[in-house]
Amino acid sequence: MNKSVYHKGLVVIFLLGCLFYVQNIYAQAPSIKTSVDKNNILIGEQFHYKVETSMPDNTYRLSWFTMPDTLGHFQVVRQNKIDSSFANGYWNFSQDIIITSFDSGRQVIPTLVLNVGTLQGDSSFTLLTDSIPINVSFSPMDSVTTFHDIKTIIEVKKEWPWWWWALLGVAVILLFFWIRFLIKYFRKKKTDPDLFKAKLSPYDEAIQSLGDLEKQQLLERNEVKEYHTKLTEIFKRYISRNAKMYKMHLTSDEMLMELDQYGLVKEQIFAFANSLRMGNAVKFAKYIPPQNESERCLGQTKEMIMAINKNLNKKTDSDI
Repeated sequence: MNKSVYHKGLVVIFLLGCLFYVQNIYAQAPSIKTSVDKNNILIGEQFHYKVETSMPDNTYRLSWFTMPDTLGHFQVVRQNKIDSSFANGYWNFSQDIIITSFDSGRQVIPTLVLNVGTLQGDSSFTLLTDSIPINVSFSPMDSVTTFHDIKTIIEVKKEWPWWWWALLGVAVILLFFWIRFLIKYFRKKKTDPDLFKAKLSPYDEAIQSLGDLEKQQLLERNEVKEYHTKLTEIFKRYISRNAKMYKMHLTSDEMLMELDQYGLVKEQIFAFANSLRMGNAVKFAKYIPPQNESERCLGQTKEMIMAINKNLNKKTDSDI
């Protein structure tokens, strides 16, 4: 065989091998495709901008672009998630982006950059999306429709927004509690000029007042409400003088809470609580109890005052 023919054959085989290698490389290189669903839009109209890539499995590492809020004269409305699929040894990635524009004229969507590197990290390159022109125009004027006359200015009725009403409601509630606090505060500050000027001790005065109440015979004259009112006032005056603080404004529940500081037996407090409840029923519900029950209330009030006085004396002796 002629040597020149032999050499030519080797060259041809070498070139074919190189061509096959290059084709194989380019066949396996990542590809990118960019598309839009419309190239002509009205100002503010939204359209879909889609980016798709494809690459062989276990070959490359893809870094997807970060979409900015604006693309030149276009605003990004929403970015859908990146979808992926695998078929015939290739990974396919795509992202659908909804954008719009408020600038009229022929506007161009700029290119975006995707970074691609080999899994071994020995080389890297970039993929660029296509720049796509979009015609942005105004809505065409309808020449058939007649123009309307200019209308006069219409006064708009002013309406308060809902949160104004909400703030007003909160303000009214706060004002109510503030007024209630002030009433209680000044009621506590209120003093009876004769309350702390009595010559008798709180205990002696209370026992004497209970004796005077029995002598008035209010129950025999059917003045039950006045009887229970005076009975409650005697007890309030007693604890006010003991505490050296005005407590004539206390309710029945507040008086029961005051008794916790005197170290009383629960049975005594329970019996006295029944006496206070009966007094409230008489004063506010017009309840008329039997005479013996009203007299029992006086006895329970007297026992409570004696018990408080006894415990106070014990405390005084222990302090000495």
